[in-house]
Order: sequence, then C-alpha cells, then structure tokens
Amino acid sequence: MDKILIFLNLFVPLRLEMIDMKFDIWQTAENLNIEYISLDLNNIIDYEKYKLYAIVTSSTQLEGSTLNELDTKLLLDEGITAKGKPLEHHLMVKDNYEAIKFAMKAGGEKQVLSPDFLKKLNSLNMAETGTVVSNVLGIIDGRRGDFRLVNAFSDALGYYLDAPKIPEAVRIFCEEFNRQMKTDNNTDILRSSFDAHANLVLIHPWQDGNKRTSRLVMNFMQRRAGLPLTKVHKEDSKEYLLALKKAKDTGDLNPFRNFMVKQHIKTLKNEIAAYKQINKKNEKFSLIL
Repeated sequence: MDKILIFLNLFVPLRLEMIDMKFDIWQTAENLNIEYISLDLNNIIDYEKYKLYAIVTSSTQLEGSTLNELDTKLLLDEGITAKGKPLEHHLMVKDNYEAIKFAMKAGGEKQVLSPDFLKKLNSLNMAETGTVVSNVLGIIDGRRGDFRLVNAFSDALGYYLDAPKIPEAVRIFCEEFNRQMKTDNNTDILRSSFDAHANLVLIHPWQDGNKRTSRLVMNFMQRRAGLPLTKVHKEDSKEYLLALKKAKDTGDLNPFRNFMVKQHIKTLKNEIAAYKQINKKNEKFSLIL
C-alpha cells in the first residue's frame, strides 16, 4: 500500500461508541473539563503564564532538555540561565515558549490550520536551534519551517512519510482537522486534538521539532475550543512513544487516544488538586511545584 494512504487513513474520525475503550474515561475527562473551567483559573494572576511554563518544560524535556520548571521560570521571567546546563536547552525552552504563545493567540482568535500556519509554528519552535541542511535536492532552513526534502527515520518510530508526499499530506491534514474543529462537542474536539497530534508526528513534515510542533497544534485546537490544555508528562515518555508507534504500525489511533485522554485527566487532576491545596492556605497559586 502506498505510504501516504496509510497515514491518511488515520484521518477518518470514529464514532465515539465505536472506539475500543470504555466510554467512562472520556466522561471522566469531560467532567474534569467542566470542574476545571468552573474554577476560572485563568483569572488568577499569572496562572496562564505558569501553565504555559509547565507545558513548555515538559514538552522540551521530552526532547532532551534538562531544564526543570523552576529553571524555566527563572529563564523566562528573569533571564537567568541554569548553571551547568547546555545553552541549547535554554534556547529550546525560549523557542517553545514563543511558539506556544503564538499558538494560544491564534487559538483565541479562532484561526484555522493551513500549511503556512504550521510552517510559522515550527519556525518559532526552531528559531534558535534549527539548522540549515543543504543537499542535491536543495537547501532546507530549519529556522523557517521549511518542509524536509529527504526521507526521515527515527529509532523510536522508524521511517516516516516519503518527503515528496509531504505537501499534499499537510494540505489534506489541514482540511480534515479544520472540518473536525467545526463541532460543538467537547469530547469530539478533545479526541480530534489528539488525532491531529498523532497524524502530524507521523507525517513528520520537518527535519526537526516535529513532536514539539504537533503538541502545540493539539494545544492550539484545545484553546480554540475553550478547553483546558493537555500536557504530555515527561515521566510517561516511553508510553508516549509506544502509543505513537502502535498508531503508526497498525493505522489504529485508539491506543494513542487512550494514552492521551489519560494524560489529559492526569494534567487536570494535578492542577485542580494543587489549586485546592493552595487555596486552603490562602496562598498565591502557582503551577511551579
């Protein structure tokens, strides 16, 4: 089977009752969404900023950064670098923060997905850490969000979509998920955000920054729908890659959806519990724990 068809099969949305997992886990996620939104945490001073710091820290740690949440806070608030930690890790954090701010603004403005939007998101992600690759096919500037021109392979996930098929796959990706974002059903949107995340990783349009950018697309879709943001937790990185590999190898997104909805539940439970604990003490709330 032609490789592009394997990836595009993942775009087909499934009716919720057909998903091979218990519905109650999605109902749990929806109940937590409602509770989380009812707390009106975004009106707490600096909550939004520290929420993004927490996501940035985890996302960059998944790609090898050694900066923890306190390091991230000091770097982004005060420009203080973490002693003994590589400059590249600091630049990765700063880039990812600029990219997530762009994604959140775009989501708030109800923008839609397009190839140019995705290139801009990736270019922000790689502004200081992207590289320029030159070969017989041309020059790819990782700082501009250029799509790769050569085939890609990783030890974790194997070969990705053939490079010549990327522009068409990205075009169809944007059309499909713009269509899916038109729903008012929160559970469908949450599931679609996870599906977009997996699909973009597996299309793998760029030389670098694919997983970071894919997680930002997920968060963009969630913000656009007014949903709480999902964080992929560093301690679950092995399960994260296994879930992506299962989706790639089988063409079945259910294992990845199941993993991600559990990450969403974990994210919200942790934040709600932290808020309630701090609120009892009448202290200033912070996600930097």
